[in-house]
Amino acid sequence: MKRLAILAAIAAACLLSACASTSAPKTPAQTVADLAAQVQKACAVVQPTIVSLQAQSASLTADEVADLGKAADLATKVCTASAATVPTTTVDLVQTAFPVVIKLVNAAPLPLDDKAAASLALTAAQIALSAALAQ
Repeated sequence: MKRLAILAAIAAACLLSACASTSAPKTPAQTVADLAAQVQKACAVVQPTIVSLQAQSASLTADEVADLGKAADLATKVCTASAATVPTTTVDLVQTAFPVVIKLVNAAPLPLDDKAAASLALTAAQIALSAALAQ
């Protein structure tokens, strides 16, 4: 439970890390371009890794192969998503990213109590951020 709360806090921190900057404020277009570049970099690592793991499927259990298939589907969806779906404002990010992370947590192979705790923590973080941004 403690580990899950830490993971939820890390996820929230990652979502907010784009807000911290010591340079001049970026335009929404620059932020979208930066995010798209980061996604491309992540995909350049994730996709070949999944292909390598799929090549080793003979040494994996049926559950691991199924999980790998789910991960491959998710990676394909993320890596082929159009740039138009990338949020351009912090409010859009909060409204779109948190529900996606909650769906990922609920799809993860975690005990139901851990899923519920992580979803609750992420929902609370989303509410707090939404309230702070509304002021």
